[in-house]
Amino acid sequence: MSGRVKVGVVLAGIVAVGLIARIAGFVGASFAWGSDESRFIALVQNMSNGFFPTGPSEWFGTRLFMLAPPAGIFRLAGSGDYQVAVWPTIWSLVGIVAAYLLGRDLASNRVGLTAAAVVALTPIETRLGTVLRPDAIVPALIALAVWCGVRAGRPDASRWWAFGAGLSLGAGWSVRENALILAPIVLVAGWAGLRRGILPAIGGLAVMPAVAAVVFAIGSGTPLSPLVGAGTEGVFRNPLQAWSWDDSYTSMVIDGAFDRKSLVFLAGPVLLVAVVLLVARRDRRAFIPGLWFGLAAVYLEFGTLINLAKPNRYLTLLTIPAALLIALAVDGRLTWIAPAVAAVAAIWVLWTVPARDLRGDDVALFARVSDRLSTLPEGPVITESYTWLAKLDTYRARHRLTIPKVEDPEFVSPERARELRMMDPLPDPARARGGYVITGPVHPRTGWPRNWNVFLDHYRRVVPPTSRLTLAADLGRARIWRWEAP
Repeated sequence: MSGRVKVGVVLAGIVAVGLIARIAGFVGASFAWGSDESRFIALVQNMSNGFFPTGPSEWFGTRLFMLAPPAGIFRLAGSGDYQVAVWPTIWSLVGIVAAYLLGRDLASNRVGLTAAAVVALTPIETRLGTVLRPDAIVPALIALAVWCGVRAGRPDASRWWAFGAGLSLGAGWSVRENALILAPIVLVAGWAGLRRGILPAIGGLAVMPAVAAVVFAIGSGTPLSPLVGAGTEGVFRNPLQAWSWDDSYTSMVIDGAFDRKSLVFLAGPVLLVAVVLLVARRDRRAFIPGLWFGLAAVYLEFGTLINLAKPNRYLTLLTIPAALLIALAVDGRLTWIAPAVAAVAAIWVLWTVPARDLRGDDVALFARVSDRLSTLPEGPVITESYTWLAKLDTYRARHRLTIPKVEDPEFVSPERARELRMMDPLPDPARARGGYVITGPVHPRTGWPRNWNVFLDHYRRVVPPTSRLTLAADLGRARIWRWEAP
């Protein structure tokens, strides 16, 4: 077996392990009230039903590279938690391969494989790699752009590498607009070939904006929407007033260093040791990943103060450069340490994922209920579980779903933030007359509307007991009952 084949086999094994870890971290879509994830999925459902994104509350529909492929998956394979996870999982796994390619071209195959193993197993990637958010997709696209930049900087490089760097960065912009913040890293990576590669790179970068402009010109007559949507719909604030140590990423990493429930468990100490080793050795190979990590970290810590909150999921922007730094630091006899530590952290964190024990009911059992409903005559549905009801209303929709315009709780008063957690109007249980009542396990979650108990009280007064309903399907822990119209 040749060396290249051996490396390919090892890399394939690492990707397979990464897939297994992501499956272990998969808990389905939470559909938390007012969350970006629930709105993304609703818009994907609309797109799969042929409804084009329109209006201020659907401005994020311009993120075609994130939403159009899942809409195609819904169209071909139906709607559900498993289908939602396909596109982000693919790109989370691509990130593993991209880490290898960068490590190989910056240093060696060994460094590349070590970096790939760290990305495959690091807790934040294994947990968020199946969630339909930009955080699972953008890091891989930026890594591919940097890798293409590295290749474009070689003396004999084809201009297609520069084009690929721009194309990848443009695709990242089409997932989350702030991906362009890291364009300087791509330029530095390909600096040696900048003169011959700048025009192809600009051409590649322009592809996705041009495609989006054409699509929106045809679909809604608003070709500029993809270019200005995020800026016009964003909310901005004074960064000096927004700064708080307790809400900073630095504080988050420090506090989570030895908290086995944290997605950054062990990340801070391991990275600190890696940086000390690299500085002590004056390892020049760490220049690009170090600059990449530094720019991304400064942006996340300070650039986000203007218009963004600081959820831990944004830290995936640091995963690949951090993995490269760690792999370079342990290169040699200590190579095995980095993947081992990442594996330990992943096992600890995944074992304590809050919703892990709910997958059997809120993902697998729900999927069986949804599939069985698709075989029954059409009719409205009601159930006590907000999670199930939100999923049923979204995944079964054939009409255009209304995407609510949501205020970010980070940008309003505490009183207003509490109001935003209230669902208004609540569903009317009586809507299911002539349709179906679903009974089964109910697992309240922190993302449920604060006033869901009001709905439950109304539900129990309006919905007849099962003794007065007709059993339509028995799925063990869940049952579908026919509620005959009067």
